[in-house]
Amino acid sequence: MKKNRFLHTLIFLASLHISCLVSGQFILSLDSTKYFDGQSFAIIGRFHNERNYHRFPTEYKDSLRKEVWALSQDCAGISIRFATNSSYIKVRWVSSSDFSMDHMASTGVSGIDLYAMIDGEWRYISTGRIKGIENEYTLVQTNKKEYREYLLNLSLYNGIDSLSIGIKSDADVSKPKKDYLIAKKPVVYYGTSIAQGGCASRPGMAFTNILSRKLDRAFINMGFSGNGNCEMSVGNVMCKIDAALYVLDCNPNTEADEVYERTVNLVKLLSKSHPETPVLLVESIQFENILSGNVAMEPVKKNAELYRAFKYLKTSGISNIYYKKSDGMIGYDHEGTVDGIHPNDLGMLRIAESLEPVIKKIIK
Repeated sequence: MKKNRFLHTLIFLASLHISCLVSGQFILSLDSTKYFDGQSFAIIGRFHNERNYHRFPTEYKDSLRKEVWALSQDCAGISIRFATNSSYIKVRWVSSSDFSMDHMASTGVSGIDLYAMIDGEWRYISTGRIKGIENEYTLVQTNKKEYREYLLNLSLYNGIDSLSIGIKSDADVSKPKKDYLIAKKPVVYYGTSIAQGGCASRPGMAFTNILSRKLDRAFINMGFSGNGNCEMSVGNVMCKIDAALYVLDCNPNTEADEVYERTVNLVKLLSKSHPETPVLLVESIQFENILSGNVAMEPVKKNAELYRAFKYLKTSGISNIYYKKSDGMIGYDHEGTVDGIHPNDLGMLRIAESLEPVIKKIIK
């Protein structure tokens, strides 16, 4: 009799592991946590419906430079929106690699972070820390059972192969009940490593994610580390997106003698495809290597070429174009970067605060 009870117990425990990560179904773990596939909820910050967390869909693999395609597999700007009344929230995710950098926190490179809508604003809750390729973290642990809207920001410099959200077994979880960040057209932001999120300490501190929360609309992050070169191949992808605004912020990666021609060609492409959609040109921030004359002067040359392109485009009949100077974008106290080039969290916040009124005025 005891042997049969023991066998039945083993069978029951084993059954708790049986799972099928399909929308609406869940895993029941040994602690009675129900896990749901992240793809079951609302995915924002991407413009396709493939069941992955890639920034570009597979159809563009052969039309982009291999470096750009590889970086598009990172999750920068992609978030998951859901609602639940669970007293705790756990997340399991599998990173695409063990990639790391010596000047950026692992929580920014491969981590995730969670925000909740509280008193009418998105408030930071917690960060999922990295232990390796496979990770699990409890992001919320309370004694209350209160329905809230949540925003889960994904890794900035790594891909995520799979992700599941765990809630208490007696709780409910669903797609968003409110349309925060979903109802409005997105902003498409084409840039460099800075736009991708380098070197924010966690995903929610990338300036595009800050702006997304402030402006209540998704930002499609097309920042490509070392490869934001104002290319027509990326422009062709941008043209497929019905956006509220296109932003070009590629000066840090584009050679000075290419800035003018590439900017003119790309803006003309976007304007021809979407004549009613405004385009914003953003200057390169001033690098902080003030004792190195060549490094310090490079953004000045590039920005002069960008402004020359802007003036030409305005006189050529493209009226729906705007320009943002970079003066003061990361402050004047020289404390806004990690390495003289890439913003820290302070720099990211300052960039967002500098861009917010400009973008808000353009898209109204």
